[in-house]
Amino acid sequence: MSDLQVIDAHTHIMRSVAHGREAHTYYYGRGPATGHPVEPVCYGTVDEVLELMAQTGVVHTNFLNYTWSGKYYAHGQYTLPDDPARRALADRELRGRISQRIRDNNEWALSVIREHPNLSFFCGIDPVVMSPSELIEEVADKTARGALGVKIVPIDLKIRGDDRRLWPVYEFCQARGLPIYSETSGRPGAPGRPAYFGEALAEFPKLQLIFSHMGHNPEFGEGADQEVVDLARRYEGVHADVSLRFTEVTLGQVTPGQMVAHLRRVGTDRLLYGSNYHFVEMHHPDPLPPGGEPTRPQMTQTKAALRVLKTLPLTERERDQLAGENFKRVTGLKAPSTEGVGTPS
Repeated sequence: MSDLQVIDAHTHIMRSVAHGREAHTYYYGRGPATGHPVEPVCYGTVDEVLELMAQTGVVHTNFLNYTWSGKYYAHGQYTLPDDPARRALADRELRGRISQRIRDNNEWALSVIREHPNLSFFCGIDPVVMSPSELIEEVADKTARGALGVKIVPIDLKIRGDDRRLWPVYEFCQARGLPIYSETSGRPGAPGRPAYFGEALAEFPKLQLIFSHMGHNPEFGEGADQEVVDLARRYEGVHADVSLRFTEVTLGQVTPGQMVAHLRRVGTDRLLYGSNYHFVEMHHPDPLPPGGEPTRPQMTQTKAALRVLKTLPLTERERDQLAGENFKRVTGLKAPSTEGVGTPS
């Protein structure tokens, strides 16, 4: 087990402490008014992630470069003029500004992976604010320069996997073997249901599609979770990650045996290990110590998920597949650099 090489396929790295604070206060809407601390328990900066890797021995971390552009666009609508002509002009300007923010964030991500060879990323896009040509130009540019694939977040974009604005991206990525990573959820009304990608997969059957959270159905193994199983059985390019799901084991909501049985239903050759740092830590903050202030950065849930990976009753082959072999196969990542990797604490 000490030789297990773990690649964390699903994290979120913020550009700065201020950006991490924005994720906490703006994107998640947390603070004293909602019973949360003023500051998040972690900020998700590059330094935090590198320290996490040093402490846990994770050899490579992939981050999903996520600009909450859907929220920016929805809130920007309140600022548009009432006059139809002026509104249309201002709307185009708003879309342009948000599209530039997406591009800027992807450029920053490229600078990070140039500096840190044990980090990689998937570039973010938004088919609501970006035109088809802008989408393809951004994907082509960033993947040519180092991004491993594309990231979409239906819950933020407010679109489903069968939205025709995604078709140019599907076509481009299938033709080039580029994987697309999508957030999923089985909660009522969630646009990220895996089943909503069925039409796209029927038209693009060789598409490499990775479902975050393995469906993330409120009732384990049912609904959206089963949809992942069904699609994985029909299409060779369908994969999923276990981000947020091993937390169900650590919290006692799912037994190790139940988890292994479901992993095998999906197929251990289709699954990627992912922690969802730093979002998972914000979702499950540690109890406050006597002084009232949390110890930062919190890494509790991420380390617990790693322990689940290492202790689930899997075969050695299954564990190796999940820990990193599948990620390397899907993305084409070469053997990860172990420079700066520490001994697990």
